[in-house]
Amino acid sequence: MHMEETNTNIGSDSSPLRGRGDVLWLGESPALPWDFREWCEAGQIRAWITLEVNSLDWSNPDLLTHLRQRPTYSPKALLILILYSYLTALFESDEIQRRCDVDPAYGEVSGARFTPGAAEITQFRKENRGLLKWGLVQVIKRAIRSRVGEFPLPAGLKRRIVDAAVARLDLARQMDRGYQGF
Repeated sequence: MHMEETNTNIGSDSSPLRGRGDVLWLGESPALPWDFREWCEAGQIRAWITLEVNSLDWSNPDLLTHLRQRPTYSPKALLILILYSYLTALFESDEIQRRCDVDPAYGEVSGARFTPGAAEITQFRKENRGLLKWGLVQVIKRAIRSRVGEFPLPAGLKRRIVDAAVARLDLARQMDRGYQGF
């Protein structure tokens, strides 16, 4: 599933996106790919995700208590894996699990061999929607800036980035519901 994309020149000297003549547009708005590997190398996406996830406070006492009670639970690895999946157009929890099983490199996206169950992925998405949205927004902003250079993001583009993150989360939820027969 990809948005219709065309390359055109912005043509405005006042546009913060004019750093490059080729910017993807959908009507009057910049288009974002469903699979960001169309814009960046997979390794770069993983690096950005890791930077953002590592910026979180993983030493929070409440989190540490929770993790001591669930020693096999790995929220950091799950967060990295799900963000990478959603940024590379893989949304269904069962398909993420299958990809980890058949592709060792995919299962190592989080830095260690990791194959969560589909139910665990679905539950994490339900319980951490805000965190996933934040992570998606941060990495999408990095991807845009890698294409057009550093610039302050205008409000309209910020809104579009948030909408793209929410669309990915909603699509994942709907695909899981469809798979489960709801």
